[in-house]
Amino acid sequence: MIMANDAGTQAHAAELAFAVHAAPIHAASVSRLIGYWADHGLTIRRDLRQIVTAIDDFVVAIHDERVVGCGALETVGGGIGEIRSIAVDAAVGKVGAGRAVMEALFAKAHLRGIDTLVLLTKIPDFFTRFGFEAIEHDAVPGEYAALIAAQSGRTFEGKSIMRRVLVPTVEVRAAAPSGAACCEP
Repeated sequence: MIMANDAGTQAHAAELAFAVHAAPIHAASVSRLIGYWADHGLTIRRDLRQIVTAIDDFVVAIHDERVVGCGALETVGGGIGEIRSIAVDAAVGKVGAGRAVMEALFAKAHLRGIDTLVLLTKIPDFFTRFGFEAIEHDAVPGEYAALIAAQSGRTFEGKSIMRRVLVPTVEVRAAAPSGAACCEP
């Protein structure tokens, strides 16, 4: 019975997308995904050169050996990062690509020492599921407001401004067996 449950869990996990750090080989797929949603007015178009230049900011969701989702984390400064370019293949069913991308971006934020994430969106309900809250313009961190103001064509108008404060990760150390010597570096 336990074996059947484990096998069922493994089979279900195989059906879900997983996220990895993007590499240059993924750039064309990222461009395609972003382009599709840019055509629908839900994200900002990025050309292939922009994506390749910023590839270290991207993660991609993989399902059935192909890229089915993407997203980027841009470091703004002052412990703030912006989630950008979230896109999931509209032709793929519910395989968890959006969730995989968001969780990978949260992990990337922790690795970069980012404690506050911000984003602009026309679909706030998606991000609410991941702990983001809508904020008013006067609550926007100054570093982020300056970034938006400096980028041609980007405005807060017509979009929800959202923020999530990340919980710091806690380092867990295994306890040494009694009587064992342990050294702290």
